[in-house]
Amino acid sequence: MTFTRFVEAGRVALVSYGEHLNKLVVIVDILDQNRILVDSPSHGLKRKVINVKRIALTSIKVDDIARGAPVAEVKSKYTAAKVDETFAASGWGKKLAKREKRAALDDFGRFKVMVARMKKSKAINAELAKLKA
Repeated sequence: MTFTRFVEAGRVALVSYGEHLNKLVVIVDILDQNRILVDSPSHGLKRKVINVKRIALTSIKVDDIARGAPVAEVKSKYTAAKVDETFAASGWGKKLAKREKRAALDDFGRFKVMVARMKKSKAINAELAKLKA
């Protein structure tokens, strides 16, 4: 299996650390071995320099973005590629959405989740007991 996620212009990445945690960004330019210039048209993150260690590369790539592309070009190609929808449909996006939804629950919501898990476990154990008998 070869490595396919390269740090390149047009690659979509997820910020994994800092104030912009879990925001999708597009790599616009590579400054040096440790720093890249990123832009995020849909998440309100203006063009900024970020350390490579603070991002996680995704398999999504916005085609035809040259190094140092203007903001308007990045925004139009980002929306045309439907990056947000593609990421939300991926397993990674679903996992993040589930995590955010669970973190937003209040005490009663967590209680309802616990009761649902107990009911599910009870039903599974009952079926397992039938199969063993």
